[in-house]
Parts: sequence; C-alpha cells; structure tokens
Amino acid sequence: MIAPPAADEPSVRIQKLGGENDWRIWEGYLRASGILLQECMKSEREADSLIFPALFNLRHAIEVALKYHIRYAGGMVPKKGEHDIRVLVEVFRRTADALDEEVSYVSDDSLEFLSELASLDPRSVAFLYSSNLDGTPVEIESTTIGLRRLYFMVDILEIYFDHLAGYIALSRDEKYLASLSGWVNPTGE
Repeated sequence: MIAPPAADEPSVRIQKLGGENDWRIWEGYLRASGILLQECMKSEREADSLIFPALFNLRHAIEVALKYHIRYAGGMVPKKGEHDIRVLVEVFRRTADALDEEVSYVSDDSLEFLSELASLDPRSVAFLYSSNLDGTPVEIESTTIGLRRLYFMVDILEIYFDHLAGYIALSRDEKYLASLSGWVNPTGE
C-alpha cells in the first residue's frame, strides 16, 4: 500500500518539518472537510455518510490549529483537556491576553464560534466512533446543519487561522510595535 512511486506516478513527499507540520495538518484537515462537504451538498445520500468524516476533519483541524497557535503565541497546551476544544479556546484566550492587543486582537466572538462544534461533540469521539469501549452508543447532539453555511465557514477558518498566525508574529516584531507608537530607533535596530 505505501511504496515508492514509479517514475511517472503521482507522489507526495512526507517529511519531518517540526512545528510546520502542525500548520500542514490543520490546513489539510480543513481542506478535506471542505471537499467532503462539497460532496454532501451534491447528494442527500452522500450527506448521510460523509457528514461524519467532514465534521471530524473540521473538529480535528480546529483542535490542531488551536494547539499550534497556543504554542506559537508562547502558551502551553494542557495535558488534561488537550482534545477538548472548549479547554483549548480558553487556554488560547489566556495566551492571547499576554500579546499586544493593538496588534493581535482576538475577538471573543471568534473564539466562541470555535467552541460551537464542541457542543455537538464534547468528548471528541462522536464523529469518530459509533460506540464507547463498553459497547454503549456514543451520544451525539441531534441537530440539523446547513451544509452551505458550514462549507463557507470551513473556508473562512483557513483564512482566520492564517491571519491569526500573522497577528501573533506582528505582536513579537519590535520594529512594527515601535512604528505603531511613532517611536523609531535612530540606529535602525
């Protein structure tokens, strides 16, 4: 199944890139969710089975993206609750509070939006498994989801997380921060 490609065969190189893999992983899960949601919109029959992997990919993308941004902003991902989006949102909120707010403003509304998916799947297993280890069904909140809105939100999340990383980088850039205050170091350093 996993073998080197023939000379003319399509291939992809997977390599260890350290923290950059986090970015590639969450972006890939977001894109996969978008592709699955497109298929869901084409057919009601497809939607019944593809919605679970689409939501799992979306949920996992949010989880990995939050962990990446927490670390990138200088915070620590907690061991307890590391798969709980609500916990990760709170940790990110506290981490973002330590950044320069003029540069890195993170709205409470955007963080609450990220928590919405956690209400459907508080234990992060509902879109992955149908039953618990003891054989009982995994509880899932019954709801109806507008596929078109969800599809566009997945697209927006990719942009949101990319911009968030940029804001975090700016909040650490002393030259940029100095330009905001009007003070410029005469030595250029």
